[in-house]
Amino acid sequence: PVHAQEDATEAVLRKPPSVTVVAAIKREIVEILPVTGTVMPRQEVAVGADVSGLLVMELNADIGDMVEQGDILAKLDASTLTTQLAQFEAQEAQNAASRAQTEAQIVDAEIGVRQARESFDRAQKLAKSGVAAPASLDTARNALDSANAKLNTARQGLAAVDAQAKLIAAQKSELKLRIEKAEVKAPADGLILARNAQLGAVVSGAGGPLFRIAWAGKSEMAADVPEMTLANVKIGAPVVVTVIGTSEPLKGEVRLIGPEISAATRLGKVFVTLPEGAAVKPGAFARGEIELVRRVAVAVPASSLMYRGHDAYVLIVKDGVAKARVVKTGARAGGFVEVSDALAEGEDVIERAGTFIADGDKVTPVR
Repeated sequence: PVHAQEDATEAVLRKPPSVTVVAAIKREIVEILPVTGTVMPRQEVAVGADVSGLLVMELNADIGDMVEQGDILAKLDASTLTTQLAQFEAQEAQNAASRAQTEAQIVDAEIGVRQARESFDRAQKLAKSGVAAPASLDTARNALDSANAKLNTARQGLAAVDAQAKLIAAQKSELKLRIEKAEVKAPADGLILARNAQLGAVVSGAGGPLFRIAWAGKSEMAADVPEMTLANVKIGAPVVVTVIGTSEPLKGEVRLIGPEISAATRLGKVFVTLPEGAAVKPGAFARGEIELVRRVAVAVPASSLMYRGHDAYVLIVKDGVAKARVVKTGARAGGFVEVSDALAEGEDVIERAGTFIADGDKVTPVR
């Protein structure tokens, strides 16, 4: 009995150490990059007034209102402009009367020229026949020249009247445009973010925009991404965004990757579109999870990896012997690492690699 017990003890001591193994299997690898950022309008529209020196008489919109393109946001006092318009219309009527008078003068001058030419032709015939004196011919020639001069003067007067009419029309058109701009209209659909206009205030070109509108009410998150990770972010990648103060996460996607990296922070910007109509406020703090990778691949636990220099390797177990195999790692997620190019599906690897087991050691695998 003593010898039998010793033999059993020796057999236990000779038994290879037990190790926990897991099978390398295919699983969905979803690699997530957590980021933080700020909610901001996707595009902001500044609404100002092209007319200066007018009082704000009426306000029809305030911060937080949704407006449509063409809505009147504010009305300015255009009474002085309408008075000027009436003056221009009076000048226009006066100019029309002047033109009619000048046209009558041209008709009268044309008749005068025709009569003077007939008189000159008769005087010329009589002078050739010797009936009339040369002085009569000179008088008829002078009368014809005077009639032509009056006709030219009348025609030049008509050109001047027409030029004045064009000037009045241009001034009248400009004034109508200024009167139209006295109604400050929304240039696009959107959400009013700020209102600087105040009742009774005088509008000035140097005073900045009267309203700021978030175009179409669309918002996005501007997220900061470390320089080392920015290259892994792709346009169109899905993003789950949680805005502070909201209960439900929002689903967005990467719209734009910033072209530069801050030299001070070594961070780049990534812009993530948010769903239309999302109840978020510009300037709110937000967290996002950018989906970098989503694919099915052979993976092993991260704890099974060991490193020698820049090479990563795992210990596979085959026929009770541990063998080292160099692997090329890929995406990481949920404690697993992609090694699809190195291991076949179903091969056993030691779950927790350590220094007490080396390449070629005999082991007892335990699942």
